[in-house]
Amino acid sequence: MNPDILHVDPNEIQRALERYDKTEEEANNDIKTIQEWMKNQPHLPEIMDKVPIRNFLFLNKFNMEKTQRKIDMYYTVRGLFPDFFENSNPKLELMQKVMEAVYLCVLPTALDGIHRVFIIKVNPGNVFGPRELVVHSTNVTEMRLYEDCLAAGEILIFDMTNISLSDVKKLTPTLIIKILVIFEKVYSIRSKDIYILNSPGFVSVVLSILKSSLKQKIFERIQCCDDSAVLKGILSNDQLPKDYGGEGPSLHELNEMLKLKLTTYEERFDSLDKLRTDESLRPKKLNKDEIFGFFGHFMKLNVD
Repeated sequence: MNPDILHVDPNEIQRALERYDKTEEEANNDIKTIQEWMKNQPHLPEIMDKVPIRNFLFLNKFNMEKTQRKIDMYYTVRGLFPDFFENSNPKLELMQKVMEAVYLCVLPTALDGIHRVFIIKVNPGNVFGPRELVVHSTNVTEMRLYEDCLAAGEILIFDMTNISLSDVKKLTPTLIIKILVIFEKVYSIRSKDIYILNSPGFVSVVLSILKSSLKQKIFERIQCCDDSAVLKGILSNDQLPKDYGGEGPSLHELNEMLKLKLTTYEERFDSLDKLRTDESLRPKKLNKDEIFGFFGHFMKLNVD
């Protein structure tokens, strides 16, 4: 089974740099500048490698100040949210069970060479909630930082077939705030399109939660679909998983590829188990109100 599910054509990286008016040399100089900055941040636990720094630069459109802030939060959030970052190693029995219950599949070929496509679907009898899905997705994102090119928006496809209203109600305001901090304050991965397949009768509840928590421009990218027919207009037949009538690898096969890929990063995940900021050494005391305050005002949700 081929675990190379995050392959990136080097020409795409070059084209991505050109979109930001950057030469390879200029990008490398920016990476060195970030690494030098990290050396002068005594609270940070390591000096980040070049490829993940390049991806943080892509995610922040080569804005150095934003990139520094996001890299700092990448490490800080691991201590802020132990419920997301402790016992999250993919090799643990808990996470192995999560990966069997929740498919978070990445298609091996990026759409148009740059847009990574994810299909998320839970299996019947799933007992896990959105927190475990986010933990799993942060592990996948960790691999992407080292291998992928995060310069373009991704396509997210949520198949709601086995989702119940009780599952949705697990999205408490506190949990949503933490999820938003992780994906807004750390990764800022852009979404090109978001599809909700096999929309259930309670989809209005889902949309209410999303509208309250997402930026308007992102919310407007969501398309609710009664079935999965829309996928045939997005993916080629050899990309479309067998589950949806295509000739591509099935969701089960894609999930097995991802699990195999995660094992190749065992050393990194073992390191992440211990990687935390030393807040006693932070030059300026961490202001948690700045981190949470941005999100705290909008959480008045009704999911009755």
